[in-house]
Amino acid sequence: LMLFGDQQEDFPKSLLQWLTSNFVSKSDLQTSLQDLEMQILKSITLHTSVTNEKVSSEVVTNAVTNAGICGITEVQAQIIVNNALKLYSQDRTGMVDFALESGGGSILSTRCSETYETKTALISLFGIPLWYFSQSPRAVIQPDMYPGNCWAFKGSQGYLVVRLSMKIYPTAFTVEHIPKSLSPTGSITSAPRNFSVYGLDDEYQEEGKLLGQYVYDEGGEPLQMFPV
Repeated sequence: LMLFGDQQEDFPKSLLQWLTSNFVSKSDLQTSLQDLEMQILKSITLHTSVTNEKVSSEVVTNAVTNAGICGITEVQAQIIVNNALKLYSQDRTGMVDFALESGGGSILSTRCSETYETKTALISLFGIPLWYFSQSPRAVIQPDMYPGNCWAFKGSQGYLVVRLSMKIYPTAFTVEHIPKSLSPTGSITSAPRNFSVYGLDDEYQEEGKLLGQYVYDEGGEPLQMFPV
């Protein structure tokens, strides 16, 4: 059976209704597959965040089961899983991260921002504090994501100058923070909220080109993307 034409008027109404009820369009199918991949990806990410274990076949199988995938062949399920794992290995965005430290990015300065240090010393000698714990700003451009692994700064505003691995025309930025479900306090009040991104020619340039002003939604996804 072969059908040609792109105008719906060429088909009987009853045939169109039958086709609509029994088949899905290519775009709808691709959307459904992408949703399934994201469900699997979220399940794998949550598991690794809680247990700090590497992704195993058992973890993937459980993720597929939890995603409620049914009515597809084993080969199709494997394709979905492979795509989800591929996306997981690509910084969970499917795009190149030019700020990633292991990829060549680096922190140039924090300008006037000071790193916040806890008031309780981790190492002391005869009651004299010797070393306080604090996270380096480098944590911002590293892939690890778990409670406490972040850069805390003093005050309500902070600045960070990041050198990318190469010169680019940025199209989007992503900010990731642990979800409330992984927070020991059940809240993420320390998560960034309003922030602005500027493009600089070098670290000494005081005012660069404003690329955008954004708001991180505490009630949204842990990984949020902001277009330029």
